[in-house]
Amino acid sequence: MVKSVKRTVKGRRPKFNTDPAIDNVHAMVMALTAEVTVLHDRLDTVERICEAKDIMLTEEIENFVPDKQTLIAREQWRQQLLKRMFYLLREQANDEAEGHTDASYNAFLDEIA
Repeated sequence: MVKSVKRTVKGRRPKFNTDPAIDNVHAMVMALTAEVTVLHDRLDTVERICEAKDIMLTEEIENFVPDKQTLIAREQWRQQLLKRMFYLLREQANDEAEGHTDASYNAFLDEIA
């Protein structure tokens, strides 16, 4: 069994706005934008390949009923997307739970300086 390694950046996260909620929303929008861009490119590729081969899938796509394995795979993908979207909120909650605040970070910097 492979152990999961926590891959997080230590130290302060960049702040672009005075309200951290705006930074959180910005990060979520960027994660969604990245996902939508990849999905758009892949769908565009499929449509162009089908069109080049005179395959019209519109009706088949509209009438498609996914099987159980497909539904499970889609839910797993959806959960991974949500993990990426809410990454910063989870990290902030973890930092707070572990007592990592701006004050403790600054105190640490003072200590090692």
